[in-house]
Amino acid sequence: LPDVLGLIFTNLSLQELLTIIPCVCKSWRKTVRDPHCWQDIDLDEWSCRWQPHQLDRMLRMLVRRSSGSLRNLHVSGHFLPFAFASAGSLQVLRLPHSKISDSI
Repeated sequence: LPDVLGLIFTNLSLQELLTIIPCVCKSWRKTVRDPHCWQDIDLDEWSCRWQPHQLDRMLRMLVRRSSGSLRNLHVSGHFLPFAFASAGSLQVLRLPHSKISDSI
């Protein structure tokens, strides 16, 4: 059932959701593209390894997949204004190691 699969998929890593799950079968690929799977996005592990332009491109894709349902975003190192403009339902934003101050 797509709803059950979607709940299970929310417990998987970002890498598994992007690289493994879509390759299993058509129904899993369709389920993992559902916005419900993209309400919580944790790019912390990837943000340390990727260049800012790659991270920005990844974030844009994932925010689009969330279709406005993004609630939690965790990304290290870089301030990415696109996430704010496109994620009206964002409730939690974690930016560890960023140079953003309270005045910003």
